Amino acid sequence: MDPVPAARALVAELFPDALYAFLGGSALTGRRTSRSDLDVVVVLDGLAVPYRESLRWREWPVDLMAHNELSLIAYADRDLAGRRPTLPRVCGEGVVLTDRAGRAAEVQAAMRERLSAGPGPAAPGMLDRARYVLSDLLDDLAGATDPGEQAFVRWQIVQESARLALTAAGRWHGSGKWLLRELRSYDAALADELLSAHDDPVRLAATATSVLERAGGRLWEGYRADGDPFHQRLRHLTSGDLTSETAQSSGMHRLAAVSGRTAGSGTLWMGQTHVAPSTRSADHHHGASETAIYVVSGTPSFVFLDPGSAGETRLDTKPGDYIFVPPYVPHREENPDPDQEAVVVIARSTQDAIVVNLPDLATYWRR
Repeated sequence: MDPVPAARALVAELFPDALYAFLGGSALTGRRTSRSDLDVVVVLDGLAVPYRESLRWREWPVDLMAHNELSLIAYADRDLAGRRPTLPRVCGEGVVLTDRAGRAAEVQAAMRERLSAGPGPAAPGMLDRARYVLSDLLDDLAGATDPGEQAFVRWQIVQESARLALTAAGRWHGSGKWLLRELRSYDAALADELLSAHDDPVRLAATATSVLERAGGRLWEGYRADGDPFHQRLRHLTSGDLTSETAQSSGMHRLAAVSGRTAGSGTLWMGQTHVAPSTRSADHHHGASETAIYVVSGTPSFVFLDPGSAGETRLDTKPGDYIFVPPYVPHREENPDPDQEAVVVIARSTQDAIVVNLPDLATYWRR
């Protein structure tokens, strides 16, 4: 049976109310085997806890990933941040199985855009770490006398050479067979050379060394990764140091105080938001950030779609109140007071202010 009709029948039988669903993975390619899973992503309205399940449906092995719309974004972002885009590939490069909500095409377009952009340059220290690891493995290979140890080291050199080449090129990674597929997509000749050289220590060392040279050269002696979080300076930022060079939404004015750019923070953003009298912000969410809000002055309202109600829910606040906004939840700020500006202090769990402006509170996929 063809995998696409089989996957459609699976979704229709097990998830008739699915908002949308995708089939991806090896089952759609020429690399399909008798053991290939149906990699199915199904998005359900109101699913409290996303899950992944391996099951057998009729004669098919199935790798099922069940999400609500918010968890789909969160898990996709997690994969992309880790440079291993498993979920985005299934959704972005797969086949739409059902689309009751009419949003599958938008989701696919967003995923494809993220995939085509690539992971971007390696984070500071990532490339040096990869060079160090491969250099150290080559020393282990040169000194290995135990045949079993040498076999394990050889295979690890193959994998770390692939990872280094992909990292240096700003390409996606993978694990298992997907690491090989990513490497073949980037440099098929290198993939073939690493595989054919695996059993020849001298040839493998030469191939790995050539990868190192293209990435900046061998790095062992002098490599240092600082890991002292205790001996650092405190940073003092005055009210005059606040900057509006941060993400904005219409109807409000954000000022960054503590961020990666202003204070060198690694996982925290903090600042102020000002909402003018009789003004409402654009609908928006803050990606993976958790957001804590303290009301300094005015009587701002915070509006969102409560899953337990049919429409908008409004939280009216006063000075001294706090609001918590979970990741990815669309919301907006309003200042109903016709005379007084509303000012709040905001802390977020990411280094910079992530702001995704939306056309309405029901939309998740605008980026």
